[in-house]
Amino acid sequence: MILDLHNHTRWSFDCSMDPAKVVRLAKARGIDAIAITDHDEIDGAREAQKAAGGEILVILGEEIDTAAGDILGLFLREKIVEHDPIEAIRAIHQQGGLAVLAHPFTKTKSVDEPVARALDGCEGFNARHSELGSYEGADGEPRVASFAKEYDLSLTAGSDAHFYRELARARTIVSASTLDEAKEQIRRGNTVLSGRRSSPFNLLASVALRSMKSLIHPEPE
Repeated sequence: MILDLHNHTRWSFDCSMDPAKVVRLAKARGIDAIAITDHDEIDGAREAQKAAGGEILVILGEEIDTAAGDILGLFLREKIVEHDPIEAIRAIHQQGGLAVLAHPFTKTKSVDEPVARALDGCEGFNARHSELGSYEGADGEPRVASFAKEYDLSLTAGSDAHFYRELARARTIVSASTLDEAKEQIRRGNTVLSGRRSSPFNLLASVALRSMKSLIHPEPE
């Protein structure tokens, strides 16, 4: 099974992608299961799941902003509202989900040991933030691989797509035929990663889009 475990929709503050189009394009590009992980939101994932209609599997996820960096909650049932990293991870686990550190060492340069030991995994390849142009294998980027080995963490890959052109650039490959099987394989660390880095201009475009959306829908004071 080929999974893309980090993607956004218009429910994120820096993305305008339609959830229905996201799942349609992901399927067309060879993805079997896609995680929708909007920033501190889960409704985009619910919308994508309805739109998929069984044509592609959709993992309910969320990218949670914490003091330890962004943490992906995967295989969720409800929105995670905690922003303390330990509490957020605990809430993910209470739902039977997996807690994965997104794009390690980008927002923060280190991870406290209690947080690292509580995690299930970390992104070994993130198409937006990777220092590598491409990656194929099971170990992930060198620094991330060392971190994962030290704390016995599984490695995943995600496109971190905010634009349609970024979808399916990173893939997590597992031997599974259902989402439950895929979750267990990820938990056990039985993953192979594959990916191609996105253009850095996509990050700049997201910043511009965030500014535009804030002007149209300003946050309440």
